[in-house]
Amino acid sequence: MIDGDGWVQKTGYVMNITTGSIGFANGLLSVFQSWNLRTEITSQISNAGNLIYRVWVKGKYELPKLAKIIYNEVIDYYASYKKDYMTQRINEI
Repeated sequence: MIDGDGWVQKTGYVMNITTGSIGFANGLLSVFQSWNLRTEITSQISNAGNLIYRVWVKGKYELPKLAKIIYNEVIDYYASYKKDYMTQRINEI
């Protein structure tokens, strides 16, 4: 999801996943909360006039924690620059 509909800030402090489904957004929020990540949902109207939801994870310690979970056993098929952004502070946690 992060590689497809996600955005990761270059500094590694913030990421979000965008969706048009409130059910999906709430489910993802629930998963992130179960992992004890600092997370929230925001909503806005897209340029096309559709309601979209963004599920955020924020904090310099939060993104490395998330990266450890999602990239733990991944060998291929991920956007390496997003992984790099998320793991650049991994030694600080």
